[in-house]
Amino acid sequence: MISTCDSCGREGEEVVAVHRLYVTPESWDTPAAVKRVDEVELWCFPCTTHYPHERLDDGTDGSVGTDCREG
Repeated sequence: MISTCDSCGREGEEVVAVHRLYVTPESWDTPAAVKRVDEVELWCFPCTTHYPHERLDDGTDGSVGTDCREG
């Protein structure tokens, strides 16, 4: 679908429906965490290659590997 990217705002881009993921890396005082936003956004290809997300059409994760979500 051609639309405006909800992440970067580029117009006239091929976009896909995604859920944004907020990733907290593990550190000495904070466990690793991934928070999935319920809101559906439309993202262009460059944004899907740069930012963590979960695609709606096939359920695959974006920039975050499945290892991070499994624990």
